[in-house]
Amino acid sequence: MIEGKKVSLRPVEERDYPLIHAWMNHPEVWRSMDYELPFSLADVKEDTERSRKEGHPFVIEVKDRPIGRIGLNQFRRRDRICSLYMFVGEPAFWGQGYARDAVMALLNYAFDRLDLNQVELWTLADNDRALAMYAKCGFVEEARLRQRSFKQGRWVDHVVMSVNRDEFVRARADWDSSGIVTRDSERV
Repeated sequence: MIEGKKVSLRPVEERDYPLIHAWMNHPEVWRSMDYELPFSLADVKEDTERSRKEGHPFVIEVKDRPIGRIGLNQFRRRDRICSLYMFVGEPAFWGQGYARDAVMALLNYAFDRLDLNQVELWTLADNDRALAMYAKCGFVEEARLRQRSFKQGRWVDHVVMSVNRDEFVRARADWDSSGIVTRDSERV
């Protein structure tokens, strides 16, 4: 279990598959994650099993309620780099800082426990909420891959971002001094 200020991250379990299935097929999650086809329950199981073999898949929880998924994959051990993916699948929890808390908690794990040097990701260039949140977590835009996805009748770029250990240390200091309310409603 990985603890954030507002969330906990725990390994994905089989009992989570129906929720993950619903989340991955939600229209806004579907669009933001750039999925191509609807997911079946069997697809979710296969994806989770692959995620376990290739990395560290977690469920994001708020007071024991699952709200999304996050994980690390595509490890390049020699270079101490991996990729991060995440989504909050429960609309009632959007825009309340849970995604940022989950990312900060997982980055802390990646740098402190896994001794990584860099974590990278990509997102759609028109996903302004995600871009702003990732920047607050220390991520820096590295590249813009033009016209990578066709969404709702138009081309959308992909933005590639990364955060290294030093950038995360600065972001964590800002996060630690922010006075965010914890899971137990105490100021930190």
